[in-house]
Amino acid sequence: MTRPTVAYERLADDDGDGDEPGSSRLVAAAPWIAVLALVAAVAGIALGFLNRGTDLSACRSAAWAAIPDAHDLPTSWTLGSTDLNANGLTVSVLGPASADGTTQQPVTYASVTCYGDVAARAMQQNRDAARAAGSTVVDRVAGGDAYDVVSKSTGSVTTLFRVGGLIGQVADAGTSDSTDLAKITTAVAIAMGDQTAAGNAGPRPSVAPAASQDVGSPGQGCGLASTDPGAGPVAPELEATLPTAVGGATLTTESASADSVFGTDPNGRALAARIRALGANLSDLQLAQACDQSGQLDLSIAAFRLPGKDVAKLRDAIVETWLSAKVAGVKQTEVTLGGKKLIKLDDGDGGPLDYVYTGTDYVTVIDTSDAAIATEAATKIK
Repeated sequence: MTRPTVAYERLADDDGDGDEPGSSRLVAAAPWIAVLALVAAVAGIALGFLNRGTDLSACRSAAWAAIPDAHDLPTSWTLGSTDLNANGLTVSVLGPASADGTTQQPVTYASVTCYGDVAARAMQQNRDAARAAGSTVVDRVAGGDAYDVVSKSTGSVTTLFRVGGLIGQVADAGTSDSTDLAKITTAVAIAMGDQTAAGNAGPRPSVAPAASQDVGSPGQGCGLASTDPGAGPVAPELEATLPTAVGGATLTTESASADSVFGTDPNGRALAARIRALGANLSDLQLAQACDQSGQLDLSIAAFRLPGKDVAKLRDAIVETWLSAKVAGVKQTEVTLGGKKLIKLDDGDGGPLDYVYTGTDYVTVIDTSDAAIATEAATKIK
């Protein structure tokens, strides 16, 4: 499982100077995009952004106009909402919705930003920052003007490419196939003025797509407790659904609201977008964990609750985004453990497996590589 570890941040205007043209065009978009899925990478771009030169008028106008043509999108895909900021835009691109509403509608996010005469420098700084953070950079064209950044922990991919003083970025919420994503990327490049600017996807490194990183990983401790020693549990009823002992080990339970936990990685942002699509905010999503603080037990249990919302839709959101179930190579099956039906996710790397249980109004994820421990934990979930 991907475990976001820092506070989730909403995107804001780049410089906050309030000169957003066309602000009346802003609609209810999910204005996030996985800007390299790395805080360090964002910092790298920001450094170039602050020193990008003075000729910005034409550059900004070009960025604001770089909305993909609907005719260049894959069949049955449409343009969603557009969010303009002081130096560019973010646009959502929506895939076909399922007829029965049981499958999440695919969505991809693209942004075009004016960097002026330091765009090439910003691309290089971002490449260096991504590598320093442990991600893999895969060139799409020679010379460094188009590349993919592959997250070390999740395998999520963000594509960056440059046309003159503009930098385009394309990120998927984990729901688009590679053929559609390639066509969307080309559509953005056409809108920026160079159909070939994004090049072609290179060979993908072998990266485990999901599983047990950061907060909530076995042996990592819970990490959800409030920093205020006098504060009580955020979600005591949710904590009460979790076992307090498994495999002879005593488990510690903690809880928090998602807005104090989620980070800027693609999986965390994708889940955040799905929560908003359900008509809620991150502050509404409750999280609880049970874990062995000693680190001796191969087990972590996380529970999610979104009061007043459809628990099946919450489960699907967690499985498809936070647990990356749609990433190629992840096998999803139904199993029965401890008399309960669960979804088992196996990414095929021989590491821990994720078991997803749907309760009355909450979703619980058991993470372990020990089948006996998984069965005992499932048995003890209330």
